[in-house]
Amino acid sequence: MRNEDEIKKKAFEELSKLNDADLEAENEINLEIYFQDPEGSIERFTVFFERGPKEGKEGWVIRHIVSPDKLESPADKEEDSIE
Repeated sequence: MRNEDEIKKKAFEELSKLNDADLEAENEINLEIYFQDPEGSIERFTVFFERGPKEGKEGWVIRHIVSPDKLESPADKEEDSIE
């Protein structure tokens, strides 16, 4: 499992590859980040960014990091349940 600093570093590297003109109108974006180990196993993360103040100027900040591979499936609902 990657640590948070590694994930953030790669996420900002991927964000820097995007066209600033395309991001200009956006306030929130998410990126899929992948890491591959020497055995070929892939770790996947979704990083959610939002535009926010950074050192007195506008910039992107990470709001949340999710590892979709670690999410659990929702529980089965009862047939008559409204939830």
